[in-house]
Amino acid sequence: MGAEAASAALDRAELQWADIDLLVCASGTSHQALPYNAAGVLAELQIAESLATMDVNASCLSFLAALEFSHCAIASDRYRRVMIVSSEVAKIGVQDTKPETATLFADGAAAFVLEASKDSAGLLTSLFQTYPEGYSLCQIRAGGSGLHPTRNPMDAVAEGSYFEMHGKALYKMVSKLAPDFIRQGLGKAQLTLSDIAHIVPHQASHAGLAHLVHRLGLDEDKVVNLFATMGNQVAASLPIALDHLLRNKHVARGELVMLFGSAAGLSLGLGVLSL
Repeated sequence: MGAEAASAALDRAELQWADIDLLVCASGTSHQALPYNAAGVLAELQIAESLATMDVNASCLSFLAALEFSHCAIASDRYRRVMIVSSEVAKIGVQDTKPETATLFADGAAAFVLEASKDSAGLLTSLFQTYPEGYSLCQIRAGGSGLHPTRNPMDAVAEGSYFEMHGKALYKMVSKLAPDFIRQGLGKAQLTLSDIAHIVPHQASHAGLAHLVHRLGLDEDKVVNLFATMGNQVAASLPIALDHLLRNKHVARGELVMLFGSAAGLSLGLGVLSL
């Protein structure tokens, strides 16, 4: 999926792979432990060129974190043009016997090509915070050295390979933190929610999106909500929702778009784009 999304983004931008300086894979899940995801996407593409690649993993905030890194890298003239790919096979990590999580997730992929532009300020401001007291509220315990099959029973490893979530506690924590976090993030650029034309949230859950709109007093028409049809696609949720906004709604030059989300960690992230 990641390779298909990358190829489609390149075609849409009317570019060749020789025009891309860096490929960043921004995913919360991985195809295998080694090599890393970006190398796997490049191998799947079977192109002749070699290319600088790297992964950025901040769970559901991976795309936003990659956007932050790429903005800084382009602004410092380290790279001219960066492609970000987010690709998630999420359904494999949930159990059908646990409806709280089984009905949330879906697979998906998206890709964006970034470059400097005189017509757009790009990423105006961003903010990331991790609250470690929420570390165990949302996790997949296996897949690393902590629950390794050489040191643990295979039944335990198999069970730990599924997504686990303490939904009520997670919901309560994000609900408590989000309003002040958003005000702080926007305040870094002397902005308020009234300055934002469009809001692209991580598609965490139906209840989470509804609460965000209610708690912040948002105009629903400003908020991209694809959960009913797309589900939670982990790190691919934000770029897919952003792509939906750009394709299906009139976004005027200079309008501000706020990306916001939460991730396992517990982490919150925010970015404001000037398009």
